[in-house]
Amino acid sequence: MKIIENIPVEIEKEKVLKSLGYYRKKKSVLSPSIDALIEGEMKKAKGLIKGKGIYIILPVESKSKDKIILKNISLKGKAIARTMAKAKRIALFVGTIGPALEAEVNQLYQKDEYTKATILDTIGSVAADGGAEYLNSIIIEKAKKRSTPRFSPGYGDWDLSIQKRLLEITQAAKIGVTCNEAFFMIPRKSVSAVIGLY
Repeated sequence: MKIIENIPVEIEKEKVLKSLGYYRKKKSVLSPSIDALIEGEMKKAKGLIKGKGIYIILPVESKSKDKIILKNISLKGKAIARTMAKAKRIALFVGTIGPALEAEVNQLYQKDEYTKATILDTIGSVAADGGAEYLNSIIIEKAKKRSTPRFSPGYGDWDLSIQKRLLEITQAAKIGVTCNEAFFMIPRKSVSAVIGLY
């Protein structure tokens, strides 16, 4: 198990705009006032984001058409089994931007500042995904292996209930990530995934 502190999280404005529904192809009009709000919330987000990650790499013990078995965990589902078919080892990881941005979003909603809250929440989602991409690249670089695409609980037929076990195996609590009874991660701006290495 390896912890990565201070993950550099780049917030790409283009991705934020796309997530908010502004598309170049549709020639969506971004008003100067909304653009200024986005810029302001992006600056604020930088002070709120504390990117961290944790991962573990486990050997594949056995495979079938709908299951991959690792030490202490089975990854069940045809989609994940197909995606991980060539994998010899699988990296399980969890990344988070921490709880501060989420707390600020909640405060904005309580103040009825819905536009700012929505923008900041979207920025948090983009940042969490960017952090996951960074973790993904670090794992591949350190393993010096080729990899499968990233695959997260809830994708395809891979049941979200695996989230609890994935967090236990990676010891995600060490970076402050847990999940609730519905298997949603806390803080919400967190990503869990597996990558096959071959």
